[in-house]
Amino acid sequence: MELTLSQCILTGLWTGLCITGMLTGTYLTRCLVMAAGVGIILGDVETGLMMGAVGELAFLGFGVSSGGSVPPNPVGPGIIGAVIAITMKGQGMDTKAALAYSFPFAVLIQFLITGIYTAATGILPWAEKAVDQGNYRRFRLLAHSTFIMFVSAGFFIGFTACYQTKNLEILISAIPSWMTEGLKTAGSLLPAVGFAVILNAMAGVDTMPFVLTGYILAAYMHMPVIGIALSAGAVVWLRFLPAGKKPGFGSGRTVTDYPEKSAGDGRGFGRIWPETLGPDTRLSSADRSPVSEKELRRISRRTALRAYLLQNGYNYGNYEGLAYANIMFPALKKLCKDQEEFRRELKDSLGYCSINPNFLPILTSFQIVALYQGIPAKDTRDIRLALMGPLAGIGDSMVQFCFAPVFSTIGASMAAEGMMTGPVVFLLGMNLLLFGLKLFNEALGYRLSMSFTDSLKDSLAPVSQGARMIGSAVIAGLVVQCITVQTAIEFSRGEETVFALQSFLDTLLPGILPIAFTGVLFYLLRVKKWSMYRLVGVTLGAGICLKLAGILA
Repeated sequence: MELTLSQCILTGLWTGLCITGMLTGTYLTRCLVMAAGVGIILGDVETGLMMGAVGELAFLGFGVSSGGSVPPNPVGPGIIGAVIAITMKGQGMDTKAALAYSFPFAVLIQFLITGIYTAATGILPWAEKAVDQGNYRRFRLLAHSTFIMFVSAGFFIGFTACYQTKNLEILISAIPSWMTEGLKTAGSLLPAVGFAVILNAMAGVDTMPFVLTGYILAAYMHMPVIGIALSAGAVVWLRFLPAGKKPGFGSGRTVTDYPEKSAGDGRGFGRIWPETLGPDTRLSSADRSPVSEKELRRISRRTALRAYLLQNGYNYGNYEGLAYANIMFPALKKLCKDQEEFRRELKDSLGYCSINPNFLPILTSFQIVALYQGIPAKDTRDIRLALMGPLAGIGDSMVQFCFAPVFSTIGASMAAEGMMTGPVVFLLGMNLLLFGLKLFNEALGYRLSMSFTDSLKDSLAPVSQGARMIGSAVIAGLVVQCITVQTAIEFSRGEETVFALQSFLDTLLPGILPIAFTGVLFYLLRVKKWSMYRLVGVTLGAGICLKLAGILA
């Protein structure tokens, strides 16, 4: 299939846009979304949707690193896999084989991403120097450096994948047919790796009954994913209700009774202090209130929505710290009295930060309220650091292990039927939900204010545990529904089949082979501490060898 230059450029631009979803949290970097876009650009929407559905399930659990390893990047199957599946469709290429062929590219792309994060570390000294010099325009540009590098890398990947399709065809056509058949079987097994990874992050003693429940509902009752999630949710509700553990918000303090004063000093800074007071003098909130409470709340909400920028400057030096300071930039400018205080507060916000973007508004609203009450960033740093770990865990379990699997599998199942609404439902569902979650967490952080630390743990711990339980049930059901593992072992007498193992298993323990294979991978990951790449290699090798040996159909 010949591709035009405009198709190559459009694919490059589409890849550059989608790969930034890793930073912005908009979930554009999902196989389901990327492959559908490639299908539209290359004129084969049906194959693009099918490739997106297959890749989405295979990479479902690859959004989270395990044991210090970095997962393969979904741009591999989402972009390159889709290009292979569409351009080589006439040579008999199907989506499962394209998925297997795309894995080496997924690994290489992740190494490229790691290189970008490493290179971005060198930007930190430049950003600090820009703050010292008062060159805030340069600082804000540097705070988006990782985003800019992602866009450039994405365009290069997408453009090259289309422009070099003939070389890809030559490379793949040199692979023997027995290897291709084996790779197709291996492609059917690969989703088990993603499920094992995500279960490793969720599974515990309290979630194992939900794993069993998910298997029973999917294998014996053929319940869809939404039904499994709702059933598990009802059980979680009943589990917490008798003990009085319904999620609540406690009785956090709020900022009230602040008199309105002048909102600016004519230089773009909010607070006006009496000139006789020193810069280190701490005033009461009533004496130093720079804005009204209504304006303060507006500032807090606007800052919460800037959480989409949290990873635009991600690096291996202070992780999300550079972008965090940029997120706080407008709020600090409103709340600081002069250039000196603004520069000091901005530098004190440049420290280490690592948190789920959807729970960042809890930290930003806390820092804003604290500064409003006369507590500088350096005095709240330890509290914010202490909250980052728990909030990151809660955010990952709630978003990555509960919301994303449900929406992605719903979208993938629709895409597998050739419905363009699959990627649309996924994107709209996830982004509307996460937008609301950001606003909810801003309100929570603002309300709890200075005394919210203990209340926060009491409020969100049941939510986190419930999310893991529901997610475990959903993943167990997905293993049964989405992984194809069938044995070809049978015993014959002459030309008559006496015993077919697959038929026996379908009657007694339906779906047990996908569960067993995923369980083996889970054991190797959890107990033996195997890396994700090792699991992928074993899965590919097992698929090829078992197919050649006639054990798998």
